[in-house]
Amino acid sequence: LQVVEPDNSTRLPGLELNLVREWYLAYIDLLQQMCLFTSATYLIKKSLDPFIGALNQQSTTIHESCPRCGKALQPSPSSPTHTSAIKACQNCRRRVGLCFLCHEPVKGVFVWCPGCGHGGHLDHALLWFGGPSGKTVREVCPTGCGHRCNLIQSVSAFPRTDS
Repeated sequence: LQVVEPDNSTRLPGLELNLVREWYLAYIDLLQQMCLFTSATYLIKKSLDPFIGALNQQSTTIHESCPRCGKALQPSPSSPTHTSAIKACQNCRRRVGLCFLCHEPVKGVFVWCPGCGHGGHLDHALLWFGGPSGKTVREVCPTGCGHRCNLIQSVSAFPRTDS
């Protein structure tokens, strides 16, 4: 159902354009939380509202925070390109980006638990949580924080879509 006309007016008399946009944004957010990325993208793409349509033109940004103090991580001024090559939190000086099993810096794919924030190399997470066969081996975080963050089980708990 298109509620917004190409001239940015609404099809329903007395309905504010900003309210309709809030409805769209809330529904798109709900679809994304349910891992229905294809449906969310389709809604954005088919919307006649240029404000909603512009969502597909934006890039994705991930903001990291220190697992110890919770402060946002900033690129190190000493790194030549100011990329995500962060070695330590500028607030508490804790080293970050280390694997939760081997304690070495992760330079490839970094996976983490959204619950406790700990993570590491993908291969090490698979060994700890899933074992070589993918069968569940452990459910508790290897750092000793006590969180039940079985990443293998968490991935299979989400509904799969064609995204």
